[in-house]
Amino acid sequence: MSKLNDVELIRRFIQGDLSFLANHNLRLQPAFNSAQLLAKKGELIATAKLVGHIRAILVRQSSAYQELLNRILTEHQFLPIGINDRGLVEYEHSPIPPGYEANYTEVRHLWKAWRAHYSRNANMQVLIRSNQAWLPLQKIEFGQENFFLHVPGDEKMLCVSDRIIWLSPIETDELTTQIFSH
Repeated sequence: MSKLNDVELIRRFIQGDLSFLANHNLRLQPAFNSAQLLAKKGELIATAKLVGHIRAILVRQSSAYQELLNRILTEHQFLPIGINDRGLVEYEHSPIPPGYEANYTEVRHLWKAWRAHYSRNANMQVLIRSNQAWLPLQKIEFGQENFFLHVPGDEKMLCVSDRIIWLSPIETDELTTQIFSH
């Protein structure tokens, strides 16, 4: 078997592989009805609960691999739904509408992308999760260290450093590079 890099090993973890796999940095090992992703020194990074077809993935927030896991999980349509009572971020599989890609960033990154590209272009709708539905973002306001996100029938208030899941239209590589290079 060929050597797996970190990204490939994380993808195998997300897919529910119950094999014992390892590289120099990470280890994937099966446990009762779950798979565990561990760091080199045995530190638990994430757990995938595998019960029938229902899957939940729990991720430690302080892990050095948190950002990489966030990116790969959203690529595989696993979206954060909250923080459990042990302080772990819980992800569940949630289909993303065709033509969109998921972003899980601090709200200030959404605001920057909104100001630069989406607020002036009615054909490019950003979607925000509200009550188990994806709703178009109508407006973002900033005031006193808080952001106010307006969607039809609802307004959300978030602090500058809060993270949010949002969907952006799939764009050319040039626009995506511009959005996230700020």
